[in-house]
Amino acid sequence: MKSEARKGAIYNYINLLLINAIGVILTPFIIRHLGPSQYGLYTLAGAIVPYIALFDLGMGKTITRYVAHYRANNDSVNEARFLTTTLHIYALIVAILLLCGAFLYLNIEHIWGEHFTASELKDVQLMVLVTIVTQAIIIPGSAFTAICNGIGYFAFPRGIQPIKYAIRAACVIGLLIYGAKAFALITLEAMLNIGVVIATSVYVKRHIGRREIFSSQRLDSRPILHYTKWIALYAATCAFQWNAGNIIAGMTSDTTTVGIVGTGILLGCMYGYFAETINRMTLPHASRFIKTNPSGNELTQEMIRVGRLVAIPQICILAGFIIFGQAFVTLWAGETYAPAYYIALVMMSAWTLQLSQEYGTSLLEARGSVRTISVINFITIFLGVVVTYFVAQHKGADSIIYTLAGGTILATIANNIYYRSTLQLNIPRYLWQVYARLLLTAGCLVIIYKIIEQYCITTHSWWWIAIGAATFLLLYASSIYLLVLTPDERQMLKRNAHRQ
Repeated sequence: MKSEARKGAIYNYINLLLINAIGVILTPFIIRHLGPSQYGLYTLAGAIVPYIALFDLGMGKTITRYVAHYRANNDSVNEARFLTTTLHIYALIVAILLLCGAFLYLNIEHIWGEHFTASELKDVQLMVLVTIVTQAIIIPGSAFTAICNGIGYFAFPRGIQPIKYAIRAACVIGLLIYGAKAFALITLEAMLNIGVVIATSVYVKRHIGRREIFSSQRLDSRPILHYTKWIALYAATCAFQWNAGNIIAGMTSDTTTVGIVGTGILLGCMYGYFAETINRMTLPHASRFIKTNPSGNELTQEMIRVGRLVAIPQICILAGFIIFGQAFVTLWAGETYAPAYYIALVMMSAWTLQLSQEYGTSLLEARGSVRTISVINFITIFLGVVVTYFVAQHKGADSIIYTLAGGTILATIANNIYYRSTLQLNIPRYLWQVYARLLLTAGCLVIIYKIIEQYCITTHSWWWIAIGAATFLLLYASSIYLLVLTPDERQMLKRNAHRQ
């Protein structure tokens, strides 16, 4: 199992590098070949996906949690019954999804018709149709990945992703060279995601470790749905948190503005994915850890350990983006998309603390106590979205990210209060041990590089970004090792290096 976790972590970081590297390389290529209008439609269609994916209703995380529980108790009978029950729930979910999708398809003009041309509306309709049908397959198919996560088979679901990204990159380049538009790219994404579902289902059936995955009997679905609804609410909050920016931009501005907002949010999401590579694998560990009935002090120490693993690379990216981000966005996407830098920077800054504390949510999920935190997050983020819509109508798209960030900051504050009261976490200790030296070190490096940029750099170029970023990474890594890492962390780093 440790081998699976190690392989899963390696694949996670490979995926992380591929997603960001391919995104960095392909995005300007896509922007220039699609043009502002089609690229805006492409980002809008991508922003719709998380909302349609909400029809999963939290079943993915629920399956992971229950399978991990049954495996820990060696209860194969109830595990099979549970998975059979989820099949029936998914059948109902798909039926509701298709009905709601048909309603959305028929009302596209009422939602975006004011600022889009007739041709653009037609393209949006086709992309929404493909997305709905695809999600009707992907949502129940994601159960197989959830089963792998619950068992601890992290390697295959993550190992297949680099293949998908490589195929996608090659196909996107080919399609765009031959003049394809946004609809073709959305269709390509759909086909690749369905392919991943099929491959993962075959893997689970062959390597599950038990002869029968499903049973002829079912469990009572009410306890499952009771747990799932709070996971679903939390997932809805995550979807509203940033993707609402693209939707609101489309409702209040033209497609070019949607593309600018979408580019900024894309960069911010790349930042968030660094944290998710670690956070995605914490639920099975949290399930095992919570069974030991840890004290508040032990929970705090574990939160600090995981939080530092997330925060050290996160702060590196944030500091680097502060230094080189503005020059990068302008050279990368063009002057038109320069405002995307500020959108991404505000998003990253507001999101950093919440990302490093996701393990707290995993602990609550393992304990089955996600109701309150789900409601807290939904209320704060949803209020931010509502305020964003009304502010955008009067202040324009530039205001979108600030109100969305405000909702995230409020949610983070509320989460910390809840962590303190429910898990007895020592929040001041967490903040001090995770961020004090880290922020001081990164802040000093930012100041040094900003002084160099101000007095030594007359024109921004790719050479400045490449050489500056390389030296920054070297200085950051050295400073972290010498000034931030604890003796235990240094020993762990050395042991892992020897293993490799």
